Amino acid sequence: MNLICKYIPFLAGALALTATAAHGQQRRSDTTIAGQTIEITQSYKPEIARPVKPVITPTLPNIDTTRPRFQYEVPQQTLSYTYHSVPIRPLALGRQDRIMPFQNYIKAGFGNLSSIYVDAGVGSLRSEEYETSFHFSHLSQKGPLTNQQSSRTGFDATGKYYTGGHALSAELNVLRRGNTFYGYDHDTFDFAKNGIKQVFTGANVKVGMENTEANRWNIWYKPMLEFGMYSDKYNARERVFAFDVPASIAIDSTLSFSLGVRGNFTQFKNDSSNIGNNLIQVNPALDVHFSNTSIHIGISPTWGRDNTCYLLPDLRLKANLFNSGLALVGGWKGDLVQNTYQQLSTKNPFLYNIYDVKQSKTDQVYGGFESALAQHVSFGGTLSWRQWKDLALFVNDYGLSTDGKQFAVVYDSKVQAISLDAFIRYQVGNVFGLSASGTWYNFYKTTTFDKAFHEPMLRLGGSMYIHPLQQLHININGDFWDGIYAMERNGDSHKLKAFFDLSAGAEYNIIPRLSIFLQLNNILGTKYERWNQYQTYGFNIIGGLRFKF
Repeated sequence: MNLICKYIPFLAGALALTATAAHGQQRRSDTTIAGQTIEITQSYKPEIARPVKPVITPTLPNIDTTRPRFQYEVPQQTLSYTYHSVPIRPLALGRQDRIMPFQNYIKAGFGNLSSIYVDAGVGSLRSEEYETSFHFSHLSQKGPLTNQQSSRTGFDATGKYYTGGHALSAELNVLRRGNTFYGYDHDTFDFAKNGIKQVFTGANVKVGMENTEANRWNIWYKPMLEFGMYSDKYNARERVFAFDVPASIAIDSTLSFSLGVRGNFTQFKNDSSNIGNNLIQVNPALDVHFSNTSIHIGISPTWGRDNTCYLLPDLRLKANLFNSGLALVGGWKGDLVQNTYQQLSTKNPFLYNIYDVKQSKTDQVYGGFESALAQHVSFGGTLSWRQWKDLALFVNDYGLSTDGKQFAVVYDSKVQAISLDAFIRYQVGNVFGLSASGTWYNFYKTTTFDKAFHEPMLRLGGSMYIHPLQQLHININGDFWDGIYAMERNGDSHKLKAFFDLSAGAEYNIIPRLSIFLQLNNILGTKYERWNQYQTYGFNIIGGLRFKF
């Protein structure tokens, strides 16, 4: 320390002389010392840690637990979501919308019986704010009998626009169905095709709105308006205006209340009359939900034709037992069927368009169960007591024409029946599935007629699908119907032959965008009659291509 203190004066003097010399030199000369820049460069190479390779354990896909819905079940409200999941990506890459490949397609094929088949759809016109879809279909055929011909053409367009917690919807449906009255004795009668051709055309527009977000009152609503027209070739016209305003409020997790008002105003006009066929209904209901039990209590005051008032019950009970392995269901459901011209001609296209318009009141008291055995098997059954007042039936009209090729609509004032519905399904993911269902009716009481004409007493159905390869899909379907009765010329009833209809289809993807398909209908070539005097087309094969884009 003493040594440092000793040399401090000497260092201070040296610094002072240096500064004086520099100052004097600057005064004597204008020379500027050039500045120097020091640049520091650093090289950086980012490194990303390698992710750990995941261990993939093969598992079976989730089983499809969808079960067939019975007629007494009321569909639940469908919710539409305005968002899609976004993949996890670095923030610098931004947000990417989900792209679903091949949302559009066109399917076309040809076959025997002069079959022409076209099916096309467009579903890619969508965003976060709206979604739309279009669908077109056409099938035309000519049978082996003289003047045996039919065609079905339809176009559907739907769209939704999401804004402010609501979804605005619109729907357009256009149809054209053509057929000929070929159900006559071809050895006795001879008709020109233009004179026995029938064509049904129709169009309807629906507009609606629903809330997609809960409001502060927790009320859900979905109003809808519908306008429609329906007509045939022989001057029959039907205009429709309908509305439906359902709403529900959840009081708490256990109790909810719903109230709806719907109406359907139909005006039917033909060459002999102009008839109104209206319906107004109010639907109050109370729902109680416990951990294993759901109770629905409702009653629907309904006003039909001639201001006739009905109180239609709507009672349902569902109880889950054994950890939801077994569900018991029961209830009492009433309804009022308008029997519009579109409803009746869709069921039987060979009817005569001049008929008496009556509404049918129906009741169903039922009880049954649904169960699942392990993960792949589900089954269930329902036993019902049914009653119809003024049940609409179809009989050959020999008074209009001696050939009886057109059907008249008649009504049985009171019909009662016991019915049994059952189903069973076995499914292994999307690789294999097998299902069977059956419905049996015992019409033990009829009032006006001795039989419920053209109402089948037994209907059995089965289906199987196989997905042996990723590119190959195969499906097989079979239907067996029996117990169909028709009225003869003298008023007696006779039973139509039972029939079994077997069909199959297959589709193979050649490349991701292109596939070939083959459809086989009525493989056994059975010449059966669903409607008296109208023989089916027989064996039919259709093949073609499906292109996805």
